[in-house]
Amino acid sequence: SLCHTDVYFWEAKGQTPLFPRIFGHEAGGIVECVGEGVTDLQPGDHVLPIFTGECGDCPHCHSEESNMCDLLRINTERGGMIHDGESRFSINGKPIHHFLGTSTFSEYTVVHSGQVAKINPDAPLDKVCIVSCGLSTGLGATLNVAKPKK
Repeated sequence: SLCHTDVYFWEAKGQTPLFPRIFGHEAGGIVECVGEGVTDLQPGDHVLPIFTGECGDCPHCHSEESNMCDLLRINTERGGMIHDGESRFSINGKPIHHFLGTSTFSEYTVVHSGQVAKINPDAPLDKVCIVSCGLSTGLGATLNVAKPKK
């Protein structure tokens, strides 16, 4: 799905533009393959990309007060993969930059395993895609920041 954040960064408002770039961060997909050392995902898993991933090891990931992972926190100027800074996308031998670690406006994408959440394979991907940003950020802001009384 399309989030206004994608439009904002495509228009290069408020930051140094990093182009060419594959935008997109609200999506649903099926794991095609996994990298070396990935044990919690396997081909065929249905997943939602998460632009604010969790490594599971840092103090923020162990805190109930924050989900701003030291490793996978939002970085709009990062155009490549976390561990080596290199892009996994190219055209005519030239790199195409990643966006928010997800780059979902493509048929295939490459993400860190901490930036996906497994979902029920019966959930329709074209419907649940909004959960990966629109619903989760709105619900998170309501419950964790506004903290409405019951």
